Amino acid sequence: MTRREIRFALAGLALAGAIVWLALGMSRGLLLSEDVKSKVWPWAPYFPHAEIAAPALSDPVWQFVPWIQLARRELMAGRLPLWNPHQSGGVPLLGNAQSALGSPLLWPALLFGVEAGWNLSLLLRVLVALASAYVWLRDAGRSPAAAVAGGTAFALSGPFIAWLAHPQTLTAAAVPLVLLFVRRLCRRSTRGDFLGLAVAVYVVASGGHPETLLMAALLAAAVLLAASRARPRIAAPAIGAALLGTGLAAPLLFPFVEYFRLSAARTGAGRRPFVLPAADLVRFLVPHRAGSNLIEAAATVSVVMLVLAAVGLARLKREPGAAFWAAVAAAILLAVYDNPVARGLALSTPVHWTRALLFLPLAAAYLGAAALDALCAALARRGAAGLARIAGLAVVALVAAELLRAARGVHEHSAPRDLVLTTPLLEKLAADREPFRVLPLHTFLPPDSASAVGLDDVRGYDALSPAPWRPQLEAMGRVERAPTQDQIIEPWRLTPGGRALDFWNVKYLLLHPQFAFGAAEMSSRLGLDLEEVYSGPDGRILRNRRAMSRARLSDTGDVGVVRRTPGAWTIHASTEKGATLTVADPMFPGWHARVDGREAPLRAAPGEAMAVVLPGGAHDVELVYQPGSFGWGLAVAALSALLLAAAWRRFPEPRRS
Repeated sequence: MTRREIRFALAGLALAGAIVWLALGMSRGLLLSEDVKSKVWPWAPYFPHAEIAAPALSDPVWQFVPWIQLARRELMAGRLPLWNPHQSGGVPLLGNAQSALGSPLLWPALLFGVEAGWNLSLLLRVLVALASAYVWLRDAGRSPAAAVAGGTAFALSGPFIAWLAHPQTLTAAAVPLVLLFVRRLCRRSTRGDFLGLAVAVYVVASGGHPETLLMAALLAAAVLLAASRARPRIAAPAIGAALLGTGLAAPLLFPFVEYFRLSAARTGAGRRPFVLPAADLVRFLVPHRAGSNLIEAAATVSVVMLVLAAVGLARLKREPGAAFWAAVAAAILLAVYDNPVARGLALSTPVHWTRALLFLPLAAAYLGAAALDALCAALARRGAAGLARIAGLAVVALVAAELLRAARGVHEHSAPRDLVLTTPLLEKLAADREPFRVLPLHTFLPPDSASAVGLDDVRGYDALSPAPWRPQLEAMGRVERAPTQDQIIEPWRLTPGGRALDFWNVKYLLLHPQFAFGAAEMSSRLGLDLEEVYSGPDGRILRNRRAMSRARLSDTGDVGVVRRTPGAWTIHASTEKGATLTVADPMFPGWHARVDGREAPLRAAPGEAMAVVLPGGAHDVELVYQPGSFGWGLAVAALSALLLAAAWRRFPEPRRS
């Protein structure tokens, strides 16, 4: 690309950003379905009641945004956001991958806060997807108009817009850049392409969605095989750059691998495999088909681009890459829609292959852009160069208008004030300054939402979920699934006696206001010791009078919590004869103990409460979460950066024309 074209491209990108911002209604509020709170306690009585516009898009409300808010609080306090104490008794935050804290595309929300930065992050994903697909297609020989049409078809496609607020798009947005630099490195090895591939791989790898990362890696590997003709010498520079880019992301990937090894996801627990019915193919033409899953089945690519791609398949037999991208499209359709291959993949692997629809627009963009250029070239040969230019611009306008129209209504708009909406019940809990845990019963306070309000919940949900914690949670009560929520415990499914509640410092049970029974009846029937300390339209708080302190000694003595942060405890304990200090937080690899400044062993297996043996006397005890996986990841990232700098000097600069 020339400097003049770069200037025009940047101006066009700014214009595209303004159009997308207005068309998706970002000026009217956050693209976040906070309206789901109108059906959930404790917020329901204080939230304007309305029909929920996007019930399938609640994960950003309950998970992604609370994780960002927690991470920002930690960063503003000068701490690394490594640990989340607010779900499942305590879990890794950086290591859960979907928090995506290392993704540059998420950094606007971390830097400016969700209120000011959330829409900027979503817009950045769209613009990066558009720009990366544009330069990929330009490098393939497409005209500016055809490249813009193809980039628009990718960035505003049904799958990309549907998953816009999820880590899938953080991962997928820069994939065309990976494909671009892989192909270029197989043609010639220059320092700019080598660095470009490493950086693009980092952006993809840091996106926070391992499934999408796997699919991107498979697609890039297929492009590498095709471009290098399976010759190792030609493929070596691209492989080296990809490895170094992955190494740069090691501080994110290593903690994820550590978490995955201890996760319920590794064993497939709770997994519900599925494929899309063939009837959902209609979504290519009817974006909002009734009865179809709004998110999983989103497939809109642009009818204009699909028609061009179909025409191109018949007329572009000599077009480089046409057969390859036709095969990619066929493979994606085979893996997604109901057939023996799709069912076999769904049942035999832990991957949701339906997310491969994110990359189907790339195939359509490649074929459609080539067909558009062939059409314009044919018009120019017949002396209608002006008509050819008009045709190119018309296709761009039609593709953008069609996809923006389909995107309207997919996401709900929320006012920034909805993020901090509180209730008297939440304020009552916040007034208790001691460490404590809550157990919301039935569908009260959905799992993970406690991270946003700073409560320690024994329940929790992310794509991994720590397997060692599950038995501890099930000891408190029977864990079930409701139609609208995972991990619920009904009031009468609590384990009689409540020993696990007491042990794990569950001080408060939270109850819907509609239930006719209360503390007295539950105590009598279940052998608990509860008292009601709050009752209002937003729910009831039942205090467990037998709940043990979070930090306690096995023998007589004094324990005082000097300081507590999400990833650290500072405790002063004194005992005459010696005792075991128990901190009722589940052990996880990476937690370390220091007694009076010296390392001390933690007596606990994963999922068990952390315990430290103390000799007689007064002691200062520190518990700190410092995962070795993160440290090793930093070392690998530093080494990768050094090797990348060394490789920069080795590769020749591109020749100037």
